[in-house]
Amino acid sequence: MLFFFKKPDPDEVSSAPREDCILCTTDGGRLIWRGAYWRAITPDEPDLPGIVRLVLNRHCTELTQISQPEQTQLFKLMLAIEKEMRVTLMPDKINLASLGNHVPHLHWHIIPRWQDDPFFPDPIWSAARREPPAEGLDTRRQRADELFGVLPTLCSKIIY
Repeated sequence: MLFFFKKPDPDEVSSAPREDCILCTTDGGRLIWRGAYWRAITPDEPDLPGIVRLVLNRHCTELTQISQPEQTQLFKLMLAIEKEMRVTLMPDKINLASLGNHVPHLHWHIIPRWQDDPFFPDPIWSAARREPPAEGLDTRRQRADELFGVLPTLCSKIIY
C-alpha cells in the first residue's frame, strides 16, 4: 500500500494550532476575554485607543469555513462590542475589517475612529496624515480602559 503525504494547505481548517501562525501560538495582543470559539484582544495602539480584535481560537482563514455556532457567536460579539464602543468611547465612526493578508488566521478588527485620529478618513494601515491629537487622547485612553473592563462580562452574557 502506498501513502502519499501532501504539503499542509495554509487554508486547511483545523483545531490544531499551527506553529507558523502567531494567532495560533499567542493571544495576538492583550487578552480581554476568551470564550470557547472566540477571544477579544487589544493591540494597545497608543494613538488609536480602544481597538478590539475578535480572533477565532482555532486556525481557519475564511468566514465561510467556520461553523454556524462560530458564525452566530462572531456576529453577536461584533454587534455587542460595537454598541458598547459607541457608548463608552463616543467615536465619530467605527470600522469593521477582516483582512487576513498578513496573518492568515480569521480575525475581525473593531476600530473606533475619530476625525482627528492620525489616519482619518483613510484606513489605519495607511500613512498618517497628522500627529495624534494632543487634546483628548488621554481621555480616549481612559475610556478605552473602561471599555476593556466592561467587555469580559458583556461578552460572556452575549455568549453564555
